[in-house]
Parts: sequence; C-alpha cells; structure tokens
Amino acid sequence: RLSVPSLRAAAGRVGGFAGIGSDITQRKQAEARVLYLARFDSLTGLANRSYFLEKLGEAIARSERSGQPLALMFLDLDHFKKINDTFGHHGGDLVLKEFANRLSQSVRATDTVARLAGDEFVIVLDLSHDEDDASAVADKIAASMQRPFDILGGQHRVSACMGIAVRRPGETDPEAFLRRADAVLYRTKSAGRGSYLIER
Repeated sequence: RLSVPSLRAAAGRVGGFAGIGSDITQRKQAEARVLYLARFDSLTGLANRSYFLEKLGEAIARSERSGQPLALMFLDLDHFKKINDTFGHHGGDLVLKEFANRLSQSVRATDTVARLAGDEFVIVLDLSHDEDDASAVADKIAASMQRPFDILGGQHRVSACMGIAVRRPGETDPEAFLRRADAVLYRTKSAGRGSYLIER
C-alpha cells in the first residue's frame, strides 16, 4: 500500500513525491493459513469434517439430480490405541499420515478423502461409471495395507476396517448418510480385522 503526497516547489510546481510503503505479504499468508485450517486437517492435509460435509452435500445433490449412484466409505484403523500406546503419539501420527496417503492414492481425483477425527476417515465415492467401483476401491485399499508401515524405523503391519453405504433414492441428509456408513463400519468390525461390508 503506498501513500504518495506530492512535494511542491515554491512556485507551485510538483518537484517530487514522497512515498510510504507497507508489505502485506505476511498478512496475506496468515489469512491463507486460516482459510486452509478451516477446511483441511493440519496433520494429514485431507479435508476436515466441516469441508467433508460440504463436499458430501454437493455430491448428494448431484446424485439426486442425475440418478447416478454415490457411496460413502467410513474407515478406521484396527487397534489404533495400541499403536499409540506402543509408539507414542508421534508414532501414531506417522501411521495416520501414511494411511491418509494410501487412501488418497487408492481413489480418483474426483473422490473426496477426509479425516473426521482421530483414526476415523471417510471417502465420498462417485459411482457414476459402475456401482461395483466401491468394491474395487475397498479391494485396492486393502491391498495397499498389505505393505508394512514404517513406524520409527521399524516395519509393522497395520490393518483397517471399512463400512460402505451406497446412497438410496431420497437419502439427502449428509449427517444421516454418515451415520448409516458408521453403522455399517460397526457391523464390519465383528467380521474381523481388515474387512469391509457394503450396504445398498
């Protein structure tokens, strides 16, 4: 921002200008950071709960208009508390970041991956090409979990359970859809570690 008053000579002619400048770069960076944290998880870089619900609402509206199927996947890590107890929160954070990375690599750019809280993650899956895409994504995630996780220099196996709800006609409430996917995940846990169920 510049303030530029003129300097007038005795005869009234402009003899020069004096300027005072201020650098707004830091303020702009701070504003961008606040906007980022309002939408994204600071640990994993994924969408946070608020931004996820916004994206889910948009996806539901598109699905309702077009009739194209949509699925919501709810995931959490098996025995994550044990990971934290064994390796501390730093080790747990490393697992969460790597899990987020594997999820992002298992979906298309048009799908939304988010971290809700702790070790709870969700994925909004566009099934416009094939309703069986949900199974394909779940299989891809399960395959990615076969690779050991590097936790503080050691190689360790980590697994996750997945509950998948396919949107039903007229199902337009994002929170209710999320609760249904969560309920499917809860039932999945009784089937054993590293498994998934799909409810249509």
